[in-house]
Amino acid sequence: MSIDLILCGASGRLGSEIVKEIENHPSIKLAGCISSKNNKSIGEKISVLTNSSFDVELKSSFEGILKPDVILDVSSPNFFDEIVNFSKSNEAPLIVASTGHDDEQISMLKKLSESIPIMIAPNLSMGINYIKNFFNSFSLTSLTNDIEIHETHHKNKIDSPSGTALDLKDLFESKKEKLKVSIKSYRDDDSVGTHKIILNMHDETIEITHLANSRKIFAIGAITAIKWIHNQKPGLYSLSNI
Repeated sequence: MSIDLILCGASGRLGSEIVKEIENHPSIKLAGCISSKNNKSIGEKISVLTNSSFDVELKSSFEGILKPDVILDVSSPNFFDEIVNFSKSNEAPLIVASTGHDDEQISMLKKLSESIPIMIAPNLSMGINYIKNFFNSFSLTSLTNDIEIHETHHKNKIDSPSGTALDLKDLFESKKEKLKVSIKSYRDDDSVGTHKIILNMHDETIEITHLANSRKIFAIGAITAIKWIHNQKPGLYSLSNI
């Protein structure tokens, strides 16, 4: 049984990588590709845009799109309302892997998760989520109360700090251990994504670094999330739940 997928942001850097990875997974059918109305590639075939085999047209709306099994969003918050409304009206599980959402948008997702499986995944890397699970497994107060998060991405990344850095900050602050958490952001020409967590201790320092060497790791994480959420009950999930 195949999973009909709608991919929002299909022609972007990450979206293109996900399209290529889907070709390796016959159980996932690319049923539709959506992008914002100001995308100059609207109307073109996704096969041309991503150098893939999918004969799917890049559209600027959900008009004419049939009910999918899963929706994956790697676009931007500007397209958020349309995506959420389409997910709600079709009761389709939604993976939000875009970043830069405000509190109101996050609240909308939490409300929607009462009736639909929703996954918020600002970073689709399994490695980042292993790190999150690691820090969730013990108290940090025995080590430090001073944590720095350094993130580096390519200069064209819109949001700063990155969604992953903010997600890590939320994780540490949710532990309610009175931790001082700061974020420093850096941009260069071509970094895919680097996140360094620094625990400042007395006369010593612990550093844990996650370095993304290619966007393929995010595409693999996306495939894992798609296959997993397809069979889940309504609820709010993260990649750490897999």
